Amino acid sequence: MSNKKVCGVPKKVDLVMWTYNGAATLPAVLKRIGEVIPAGSVCQRIISDDNSTDATRRIAESHGWTVVLNKGRGISDNANTALGHVESEFFVSFEQDLLLARDWWSRVPRALADPKVAAASGMRFADKPRGVRRLQQYVAKKYRGEAQLESWLRGREMAAFTLGKTLDNTVYRTAAVREVGGFPKLTSSSGVDTVLAYEMEQHRYQWFVDYGVQSVHLRMGLKHELSHQFWYAKQLPEMWQKISEVTRRQAPPVTRFSVVYRFFMSPFTGLFMAYKTREPTLAYVHPLIRLYYLRGYLASG
Repeated sequence: MSNKKVCGVPKKVDLVMWTYNGAATLPAVLKRIGEVIPAGSVCQRIISDDNSTDATRRIAESHGWTVVLNKGRGISDNANTALGHVESEFFVSFEQDLLLARDWWSRVPRALADPKVAAASGMRFADKPRGVRRLQQYVAKKYRGEAQLESWLRGREMAAFTLGKTLDNTVYRTAAVREVGGFPKLTSSSGVDTVLAYEMEQHRYQWFVDYGVQSVHLRMGLKHELSHQFWYAKQLPEMWQKISEVTRRQAPPVTRFSVVYRFFMSPFTGLFMAYKTREPTLAYVHPLIRLYYLRGYLASG
């Protein structure tokens, strides 16, 4: 007889997380998950670890999570390793630096009552620096059509489509994720969530985002954000190529010209956003972000 747990649905879910040297944020992250999601609603807690060299595994186990080793390297393999251990009809994924919103459990999973919905998420914004947080909040508001910038949105369909569709606070319909082939395989670590959103669209599934639920993305300051922008932009070509394969259409229309143009316009847009948000640091934060994004894109070849 199988010794697998049989979990009630929809009241019970599996929790999964992928980690790599996350000891600095993991205690607070796991503690918050335990406070937000009732223990009686959880079947399994699974962490797939990418061979961390710090105290990640010890911390995870001390919070009642089962640690398995990533069968490959990077987020794609880590996510699929965790998915291989899921047994419930629904599961929730987290990243190691996400402080879950207090109202996440009471609001987000309800979207899966609609069988067309395969995934549901809340939003998440950086905790620091304040300028980055305000920038993210303003951009999110713009793409939702709530700011007076609708004319700027032409050509931004990709950003609007993927807004809030991230892997770090999402509940999934397990069968749907397996139907689309699991988490997309990318050699880079960025873009797994973006490609998955397009995969689900091709299979006629919906990814619901509750914009009112706002989790906290734990960051280490502006320097951390700038390095992240460089890293993300450097991996864009692979992500765009994967999207074009999934959708069987031309890759998203982001060109070298558009990246350079937005950089040169960033001092003006930074001043505009500083005025609109009453956050003066955006006057230099936005141009710096555009600079590092440009550098990463040019470094991608």
